[in-house]
Amino acid sequence: MRQIALNLLVPGMKLGKTVYGPNGETYLNAGVILNQRYINRLSARGYSSVYVEDRLLDGVEVDDVIRQETRVKAISGVRSILKDAKSNKRGIISQAAVTRTVNGILDELLDNPLAMVNLVDIRSRDDYLFGHCVNVCVLAVMTGITLGFRRDRLLTLGTGALLHDVGKVRVPPEILDKPEKLSAEEFEVVKKHTIYGRDILRQEDQEIAAIAYSHHERYNGEGYPEQAKHPGIKLFSQIVGVVDIFDAITSDRCYKNADHPRVALELLAGTGNWWFDAKVVNAFMENVAAYPTGTFIQINTGEVGIVMDTPKGQPFFPNVRILLDREYRIVKPYDFSTLSNGCGVNCVLDDITVTEMLKAEPKMGTP
Repeated sequence: MRQIALNLLVPGMKLGKTVYGPNGETYLNAGVILNQRYINRLSARGYSSVYVEDRLLDGVEVDDVIRQETRVKAISGVRSILKDAKSNKRGIISQAAVTRTVNGILDELLDNPLAMVNLVDIRSRDDYLFGHCVNVCVLAVMTGITLGFRRDRLLTLGTGALLHDVGKVRVPPEILDKPEKLSAEEFEVVKKHTIYGRDILRQEDQEIAAIAYSHHERYNGEGYPEQAKHPGIKLFSQIVGVVDIFDAITSDRCYKNADHPRVALELLAGTGNWWFDAKVVNAFMENVAAYPTGTFIQINTGEVGIVMDTPKGQPFFPNVRILLDREYRIVKPYDFSTLSNGCGVNCVLDDITVTEMLKAEPKMGTP
């Protein structure tokens, strides 16, 4: 199973993961054979990619760090929570609903402490905010587990992460969802979501309110709303700040396409003791693969393969199924550990390039 852009789908491909709508309803079930009508429907509803079954990854089973049902339920819950906060002038949050959602995520992550994020979350552009809140919660909790936090502290961190953008319910949608670059004046309006979030949440919990208020502050004073510097930025705000950047970069937005996780991780790797405490950045990076399952790559010895998974704590050293030798000849596929063999990744290759290589005259090399 691998992620593939919608514009590369062709009728006859088999859907690898169920595609859900914003309220948890099923759009298309895993196992469905795609036809042009289904592909057009996905495009119309704002999806830019899906997972499909691929014989190149036969025998490779990679699960999300939480069950898909848990993620879908959490996204639906966040939608309801933020909708209620928007419709109520006082911005009252259903604390019971939030705690239930975070505890469900926490239970699954604590049951699987060696989990590594090898898959990219699939969501519609229109559902960015809700899926973003859930993904930030998942990644923040994973970072907290790596840092050794107790369950009660993880619950507070997860709650703050889930609600970190609640203040955006008070930002005018014509600005928040604008498909072009914001003007300086519009960006100042968006920046106020940190203040709105604090005001909504401080009646519930001061520590959680502080996360919403400070998750855009930076270690060197370049952030907002107060341009606070280290050590004036709380640890939980830094954790949420790191994962917020990662998810924003790797997600489709109304004004940009998603960047590859490798791009986001390379950027964040350079932010230690500059934007964030280095221990926070390092803890986060232990949990996320730079090359998700299904990515085509060329390793630095020249061979071309498809990523199967990545070991915990080694984000830039995937396990690969080699498909082409260094002369770009098709070989009998074999599995290869870049970590064990001391190899790095030379570059990421796009689906079209590798597909064309594999369609070439099947001249078999030897592994």
